[in-house]
This record gives sequence, structure tokens and C-alpha cells, in this order.
Amino acid sequence: MATTPDRDASTSAPRTARRAGRGIVSFALWDGGMSAFSSVILTFVFATYVASAVASEGAVGETAIKAAQDHGSQVLTTWQAIGAIAIALLAPLLGNLADRGGARNTLLRLTTLATVVTIALMPLVALDADMLTLGAILIALAVVFSELAGVFVNSVLPEISTPENRGRVSGTAWAVGYWGSIGCLALVLVLFVMPGTGLLGITGENGWNYRAIPLFVALWILVGTLPLMLRAPRHPATAPGERWTPWQGYASIVTRVIRAVREEPVMLQYLVASAIYRDGLGAVFSIAGVLAANAYGFSPVEIILFGIAANLVAGIGVFLGGRADDRFGPRPVIIVGCLGIVVLGLVVLALSPAIVFWIAGLTICLFVGPVQSASRTLLTRLSQPGRETENFGLYATTGRALGFLGTAAFALSVAVFDDTRTGVLGIVVVIALGLLAFLPIRLGAAGRPARESSPAVPLP
Repeated sequence: MATTPDRDASTSAPRTARRAGRGIVSFALWDGGMSAFSSVILTFVFATYVASAVASEGAVGETAIKAAQDHGSQVLTTWQAIGAIAIALLAPLLGNLADRGGARNTLLRLTTLATVVTIALMPLVALDADMLTLGAILIALAVVFSELAGVFVNSVLPEISTPENRGRVSGTAWAVGYWGSIGCLALVLVLFVMPGTGLLGITGENGWNYRAIPLFVALWILVGTLPLMLRAPRHPATAPGERWTPWQGYASIVTRVIRAVREEPVMLQYLVASAIYRDGLGAVFSIAGVLAANAYGFSPVEIILFGIAANLVAGIGVFLGGRADDRFGPRPVIIVGCLGIVVLGLVVLALSPAIVFWIAGLTICLFVGPVQSASRTLLTRLSQPGRETENFGLYATTGRALGFLGTAAFALSVAVFDDTRTGVLGIVVVIALGLLAFLPIRLGAAGRPARESSPAVPLP
């Protein structure tokens, strides 16, 4: 009988390691699945179908087609702006519920499944101008659900990693996300887009070769995200048994922000600074297709090929960036990444040949992922235990509150210089401003390489 505790002790560590390993794999697969939404639906394929083909269906003449497509872009961005408001209102509230009531895993499953269902409804958007609003609403809803799901998934990171390997875990998961985008984009290209109808033979009649794509993406997301939905680590409630209402949730958030002004000013400074440069990073991918088509004359197939190459390079960059995060800390990774993007963006602005866009654009992708991944790990290090989900809700809210900066700066630059390529200047300025806001923040231990004795909150 005396040997039983020893036997239990000798076997508990491997079991714990196996559970942690499964958690990391599930976490990475979630990114690999959900990334198909941003790459295929939002950036390179379906949103373009809605704003271009659906919006201009029935229009006759170059002028009428252009006006219809401009209207399509306006409708699409208007509904996404409405969605951004919904995210800003819901993300911190649901994050508060997830932490206080222990409902994180339930909310993760609900928002992930809601994303899948919304995408699966997108084939309803026929090649008919009257379907433009429906398409824009479905895309905006999917953005809302996927962003909210991301809040809950990000809060899993500190539960499946240690301070010493958190950058590597985050970077690897982000890399799997980019590589998942490559796989999905490549299959979409072969099965649905080229040559003409794709290998599945679905014709373009009434837009079905594009309308069928969301069904494939919905299945891809479901398969990738299912392991984490089933195996997400338990998230205990910080206030078990207490009655929770939305009004109490908002009151708690306001109280927390007021208290954070006094007790956690570093985190609040970081939320604002990161929101600025993160919006510039988001704009890099969101306008890549538009820039390639309008400034460099890329065909739809060339745009998808550029998207595949961009995601491949970004995956390599963030995979290496996660290891740099663990070795040097998130602060230098963020600074070097933002500086690299600013310099390369100026190269694209100064030199017009398409080969420059290919080389500099793909090199920019090396830096985008590491900055995003390091920003995620830095917030976990700044967060007090039990506040991670709520803080990621605030992270999403500040990002959405300033979410107009990148696209607005791009549009303003194009309007001023009357050249789509000059829109890059607006994005460069936004990232530079975010970096300037980030540099003075005294992150202390949170911004340096993790040690076993490092606290979760910054020291002066």
C-alpha cells in the first residue's frame, strides 16, 4: 500500500503533459480552422463576390457597373461597421460573464457554432443585386461571431502554456492558422475557381461556383474547431453562485476600468497603443486583394495565388516569431515587427513595379504574424489571474473602437493622391503611430523573456 502514492506521482506528470499537449494541439487546430473565414470569406473570395459580382449584376455599361460596385463596397463596409459596434458592446460583457460565471467554454462553443451556421447560410446569396444586403449582413454577422469566439479562445492560452513557452505556443497556433488558410485557399482554387468551374464542375450559373464555397469553408471550420470545443480546459468561475445580469456586467466593467486607471495603468496604455498598430496590421491583409487588383492589375486567380504565398510566408514568420518571443520577450518582437512593416511599406510606396509588390509585400507578411502573436501573449502576462477573458474582451473592444483607422487612412491617402497604391502610406502612418504610443510604456517583467519566477503582472 505504501507504494501507491509513489506510483500515482510517477504517472501523474506524464498524464498532465499529455493533457497539456492535447490542449495545445486543439488550440492550434482552432486557429487553423477559423482562419479559413478571414482568408476565403472575408478577404480574397466571397466578400469580393458580394461587393463586385452580386452588386453589379444587371448593370449595363462601364460607368453603371463601377457605380454598382462602389455601392456594393459601401453596403459591405457599412454593415461591417455596425458589426464592429456590436463587438465593442458585447466582447467585454461576455468576457465578464465568462470569468465571473465560469461560462467561458459554453460561450466558446456557442459563438464558434454560430459562425459555422452563418457561413453555411451564405449560399442563399444568389447572383442578384437584390441579394446584396443579405450578403453584407451575413458577412457582418460572421465577423461578429468569429471575433467573439476569438475572445474566449485567446483566454485559453495561459491555461495550456507556461510563461516560458507561451510565445512558442501562441506563435505555433498562429502559424497553423496561416497554414490552414493556405490549405483552404488552395482547395477552393482547385475545386471551385479554376479552370473556370473547378474540379467539382460547379458552373457559374447564378453564381453557384462561388456560392458553394461557404459550405466548404463552414465544414472546414467545424472540423478544425471541434477538438477545442470538446476539450477546452475547465475555466472556474471567479464569482460562483452570484446572480449575473447584463447591467451588472457593464457596471462591473466600468468599475474595473476605473480601478485599472489607478491600479493597472500599464495595461490600459497597452490596450490603446496595441489597438492602433493592430488595426494597421489588420488593414495589411484586408486591403491586400484590393491593392493587388486595382493597383497592379492582378486577376482573381493571381490574387488567390498571392494570398496563398502571403499566408505561407506569414506562417513561417509567426512560427519563428513565437520562439523569438520566448527568448527575447514580446516587447522587442513587437517593436522590430512594426519597424519592419513601416520600412517595407515605404519601399512599396516608392517603387511601383509589380515585382516590388510581390517581394516587399511577402516580406511584410513575415512581420505581421509575430506582432499579432506577441501582442496576445503580452496581454496574458499583463492580466491578473481570473481576468484573462474579460481583458481579451476589452482587447477586442479597443481594437474595434479604433478599427476605422487603418481603412480610413488608406481611403484618405487614395483620395488625396488619386492613386490606389498610395493607400499604403495611410497604413504605414497608423502602424507608426501605434508603435510610437507603445514605445514609452513601462512593461517591466511582462515585456521581457519569461522566467519561472516572473510574475504575471508588470513590475516597474
